[in-house]
Amino acid sequence: MLKLTTGQRAHLEQLSNDNNVISALAIDQRGSIKKMIAAAANKPSNETEIVHFKEAVSEELTPYASSILLDPEYGLPASKVRADNAGLLLAYEKTGYDATEPGRFPRFDY
Repeated sequence: MLKLTTGQRAHLEQLSNDNNVISALAIDQRGSIKKMIAAAANKPSNETEIVHFKEAVSEELTPYASSILLDPEYGLPASKVRADNAGLLLAYEKTGYDATEPGRFPRFDY
């Protein structure tokens, strides 16, 4: 059986719902959201639009999620408007994949 410290247990509880299930809203995408916003606007997207999109999604949907997964590039402002009951998870990989290896391995070169 896995033993957790009091702190580890408290952090997991912050990310979980009343049934101890992590029902996270994942909005850590960067490149794909940038492309979708550009396609919808029929013009290139910019950082401000991506940040505002993530803020709007966070504010509207985190009341229904136990936590939210965001990226540090565009998602930090969205973390400030999440619901009080929603925990925070941050992605640690860069957007895209490592092209030097076969398969889809994330890039960790921050």
